[in-house]
Amino acid sequence: MFKVFIAENILRNIIQAESQRPNNSRSNLFKILKSAKNLYVAMDAPDSSWIKQLKDNYGLVADTTRTAYIKQISTKPESVLKNPSSLFILDIPVAEAKKIQVEYGVMCRSGMDTNVSALIDINDEHTTDKDEPLGRGWDSVLDSVEPLPSNALILTDRYLFKTTNAKYGNGFDNVRSILTELLPRELNTTYQITVVFDKQNFNALYDFQTIAKRLNNIKDELKRPYPITMEVLGMTEDNDTYYHLHNRRIVSNYFVVKMDYSLAAFNKTIGTADQTITPQVLFTEDSLNRHSTAPLKSMEQIVNALRMFSNSLSSPYTKHDSYYYAVNGEWMEKCIAIRNRLIK
Repeated sequence: MFKVFIAENILRNIIQAESQRPNNSRSNLFKILKSAKNLYVAMDAPDSSWIKQLKDNYGLVADTTRTAYIKQISTKPESVLKNPSSLFILDIPVAEAKKIQVEYGVMCRSGMDTNVSALIDINDEHTTDKDEPLGRGWDSVLDSVEPLPSNALILTDRYLFKTTNAKYGNGFDNVRSILTELLPRELNTTYQITVVFDKQNFNALYDFQTIAKRLNNIKDELKRPYPITMEVLGMTEDNDTYYHLHNRRIVSNYFVVKMDYSLAAFNKTIGTADQTITPQVLFTEDSLNRHSTAPLKSMEQIVNALRMFSNSLSSPYTKHDSYYYAVNGEWMEKCIAIRNRLIK
């Protein structure tokens, strides 16, 4: 899921700066590079000895196979969408990096400004009391992650549409509030949303088609100046993936929001349950120092579960009656693959 793409000269500058520091005071950027399972470096010329030095001296395992891909980004910026949850550190002006970040919803930095503090979590959390107000509701809770670049979103809660009563957590109201806060005001690509719930556990006044159409209407009501795909997946216990989606989560390119009890957490600003809601970005200081697990792990669990489901759809053993599927309000008899780019 998370990868780092970096120009060679920028990485050399970082290494030179870090070599002057003791191990325990190296920067968070360096620690992110070191923790990345996939670190791709665009090299001007093959230099296997330097790549070996990176591993031997700094523990950085660099891969040079994506050089052409990294170099083409300045002329084909839309190519960043092939890796939508990655960090790009490119040899381009600051303004150009910012433009790519805004237009395509990815984290893109210039070698002249390698500040990645936005990826380090501030350990924010919000505890709601049932029937008591909490700030501005979702508007307050999502403040810490709202500024992050984004081009896709996954919402999972088996019981999201269990009630029609706003006091007890109307799912449509909460989805509307969440999307209002998280979808960027501008984007130069299609925003992709996937909503996952239990297709056998929703209020008797609803059916799957009604839920899919209402979610699509909410999408249209947002009136964003870019296209949005609303993908809706209802699953049953007959599908193995069902058991990997117990946790209530909101997952985007660079953050996860964890709920103890329900994603339908608010009636406007009033809590619908006693629970703690925790928004987190990819890393914490402790995780970079290897004292705890990075929030990235929780994101990967959800993404991997949906990827497993998507990959299983081509199998002759898949029970296609174990789920319902709709895109943009239109129910489909069979899902060929999940469209959300986060699982690609």
